[in-house]
Amino acid sequence: MTFPYDIRANLTMLVDLLNTSGDVATDGDELTTTAALREFAARHDFSGPLVATQTDIEETVRLRARFAAALDSSIDAETEDEVETGTSAVVDEINLTLSDSGSVPQLVKHDNWDWHLHATGAQASLADRVAADVALVLIDLIRSGDLDRLGRCAAEDCRAYLADFSRNRSKRFCDTGNCANRTHVAAFRARQSV
Repeated sequence: MTFPYDIRANLTMLVDLLNTSGDVATDGDELTTTAALREFAARHDFSGPLVATQTDIEETVRLRARFAAALDSSIDAETEDEVETGTSAVVDEINLTLSDSGSVPQLVKHDNWDWHLHATGAQASLADRVAADVALVLIDLIRSGDLDRLGRCAAEDCRAYLADFSRNRSKRFCDTGNCANRTHVAAFRARQSV
């Protein structure tokens, strides 16, 4: 499946947001300052003013934790019932997020972007704009049956999230470290020592 540019951008943003947590391949939480949140938003081409407050940081970190927990239940699902329960947990978070952010979807075109959805206006808080974009991309993934495109890195020493954009759904390693190379080198060395 080829994802439209806005879904691909928002999915990349979601994975990046989840990986800003201190419990992945980082030296700690990357979203602790207003400057860090503004830089995150700029890196992901958010439109409107990039003004961040301490409240925006707190709300964004809570959002990240809520969606990480819901997505983990979906990612770790093995049976059909577990998949349904995990998807329902994600849907519950989406609906809560849309309600809390005061989302009113609008079709917009700006800067270098063609027509795409914004769920909040450009004057909404930065936390609400991040939240709305997270909700929108997850809605797209659930509706298209692609929620399994979100996963965790297969490296034994990494828990980073990843987005699988490959046609055959074969991506196993994150982009945050050198996980694929490290894993393959270790496997090669193990084979050579036998």
